[in-house]
Amino acid sequence: MPLRDDEIRSLAETWIEHQLHNRGLGSEATFWAWERLWELTDSEPEEAWRVIEAIRHANGTDLILGNLGAGPLEDLLSQHGDQFIDRVETLARRDAQFRKLLGAVWQNTMSEEVWSRVRAVAGASF
Repeated sequence: MPLRDDEIRSLAETWIEHQLHNRGLGSEATFWAWERLWELTDSEPEEAWRVIEAIRHANGTDLILGNLGAGPLEDLLSQHGDQFIDRVETLARRDAQFRKLLGAVWQNTMSEEVWSRVRAVAGASF
C-alpha cells in the first residue's frame, strides 16, 4: 500500500534525525525510521525510492548524503537495480546533488551491469 505524503515526510525527517543522533541520546526513539526504510528497500522499492528522494531534498549535507548513499540507496540498487537504473541515470545527468549521493554508493551485491552504469554517472565520492 502506498505511503501517504505525510508518512513519507515523517519517515524522512525521523530517518534524518536518527542519522544526526546515531551515537547520542535519542537514537532509540528514532531507530524505527531506519528499520522501516530498510524494510521498504526490500519489500516496497517504489516507496523506498520516494523516501530516499524526500530525505535528500530535506537535508543535503555530506553526512546525510553519505549515509543515504551507503545505506538505503545502495541497498535499493543492490536488490532492485534493474528496476531503477534508468531512473538513476536520468536523474544523475541533471542533478548534481544526486550525482554526489551516488558517489557514496558501493557495489555491494549489484550486478556488474548496474554497478558500471552507476559508476558512469556518479559524482564525487565521500
